This record gives sequence, C-alpha cells and structure tokens, in this order.
Amino acid sequence: MLILEDLSAEIPDTNSYHWNLEELSEDDNKNVLMYGYNSSANIQFHNQTDGYNKIYFNNWAPCEFAQKKDHNGMTPFNYDDKFSTIYSICPYTSKWLNEAQDLKKYKYIFYPFHKNLIPSIQEKKYDVIYHGGIHGKEHASALQVMKNFNYRYCTMTYGINNLTTFFLPMATNTNLQFKDKINLVAQSKISICYNLVHVMPEQIERILSRNNSNKNEAFKTVGKWNVMPQFKTRIHEAAISRTLNLVRKDEWNVIEDFYEPEKDFLYFDDEADLKSKIVEVLENWDQYSDMIENAYEKSLNYTTDKFIDKIKKDINDDL
Repeated sequence: MLILEDLSAEIPDTNSYHWNLEELSEDDNKNVLMYGYNSSANIQFHNQTDGYNKIYFNNWAPCEFAQKKDHNGMTPFNYDDKFSTIYSICPYTSKWLNEAQDLKKYKYIFYPFHKNLIPSIQEKKYDVIYHGGIHGKEHASALQVMKNFNYRYCTMTYGINNLTTFFLPMATNTNLQFKDKINLVAQSKISICYNLVHVMPEQIERILSRNNSNKNEAFKTVGKWNVMPQFKTRIHEAAISRTLNLVRKDEWNVIEDFYEPEKDFLYFDDEADLKSKIVEVLENWDQYSDMIENAYEKSLNYTTDKFIDKIKKDINDDL
C-alpha cells in the first residue's frame, strides 16, 4: 500500500508530524492511504494514484461538522467521493454517515502513535499534569484543583483562544517541543484528560442543521452541554510514559474502546472528585503500579505499525 502525507494544514510538531507513516509505504500499484487534512484535496496525489483504491485517514472527527467551508472551499461531504474508505476516530460519526448513505464506507479506527515516542522510565518529579488548551469550564476547574499540588500545565502561547490566554499565568511550561512534552508527562505521576471537544456558540446551528444530525450520537449534547466526544492522544501519551490516566467520565467514554476502567485508568466525575482522586493516588502511589503497567502494555496495541497492519488486513478481508 502506497502512503502519501500532506501536513501543510497541520500545526507544526503536533501528533501527525510524529506518525511517519510514509516509512511503512510499500507501493502495490493498487491501494493508497492519504493522511493530513489537505491530502484529500491534493490534486497531485490524486493524479499520481489514478486507478488506485483510495483510502483516507480522518483524525479530527467530528469537528469538521462544526465548521463552515474550509480553506479549500469544501464541506465535510465534499471529501467523500474521492475515497472508497475513510478511517475515522469517531465511531458515532462513522455509523451516522454509513447509515445515511446505506454503505460501509466509514470505518472506526484507533488513534495511532509512533513507538519512537515511548520515553525512558524517569523519576516522577511532579504530582499531576495537564497539557493542552483551556476550552471550557471543565479545563478551567481542573487547573484550580491542580494548583493545590506540585503540578505542570503545558500550553502554547500562539494560536490559542481567549480562555487559554486568560490562564497563561498558570502555565508552568510553554511552547515545548513534542518530545520534551512527552518527557514532562513521564516525570509526572498523574495525567488529567478530557475526551471532549467543546462546541462554540456560533457552531451550534451548523451542527444541528446537518441532515439527520439528531441521529449522530456525537451531537446529542449540542445545544445543551455543548461538547462532543473525541479520543485524545494524550491518553496514549500518558500510558506510554507510565503515568496514570485520570479521565473525566462523560456521556460517551470513548476511552473504553481501548482501555479498561479500574484496570488501565481511573475516572473522575467532577472537580471535587478530581481532587479526591489525586489525593488518593498520591497517598497510595505504590498501589497503582499494576494499573500503570497494564496501560503501558495496552498502549502497544495502538502503534503506527499496528495501525497500518489493520488497514492492510481490512483491504484483504474486503477482496
């Protein structure tokens, strides 16, 4: 399978820049996998692979349905006709689109990471870490809890929203290189994660105006809580760093498709429970060594080579 990458629309040094899927490319003159947002509209790629079975990896679903036309002047549905199969990290959107078109074009797949990112075992210097933007009250409340501990909060200082800007004074590390961020996670005992995408007020109508939007389980709180489910790769990043994942329980809990609660990670229900769970883990740290090792071992199922192996198996199974 030929693998073609176009990361021209991606933020530099983010997850997709570290997949290096092209190193696994073996052109069979039959199948091609394209990834990176702009790869779908890359005319050169499509001309180069005329006659191929074309496959696409979408690692941002369901966010595209909150947007207007993109910088290529295209809507989410404009990308469909170019590909026989679209792999997506959102099970609900895949199901919704398949049912709407009465076909099985969309396939749910795990979010991959490159095994070269796995850090060495490091001294646990910090109690708890969160890295990313502040997109809602949940994130803001978590920071208020974290400040009571020896915490790390990592974010960027550019291309960020107003809420993240407001909380910049609480950041302990800014603009870290990707691998430096992973090392900081490895030096922390607990990583906080929300597998959620926050919907902005101007995006609500766009999402709800989609045909049969009420049949997409990912949209069920839009107009209410205003969040959508999305697996966050920081789950993998904590697991490979032998850092305990402390995950906000929500309406969907997509993490359970890949990791088992109480065995591989812990849930928390709200900010009061978050504080209680942090205290519990820190006071009984040695008792969580099995859980941490379980998560590490489980994470090895989601490497980029396993990702490509699954797609190749699907191709063979469909023959």
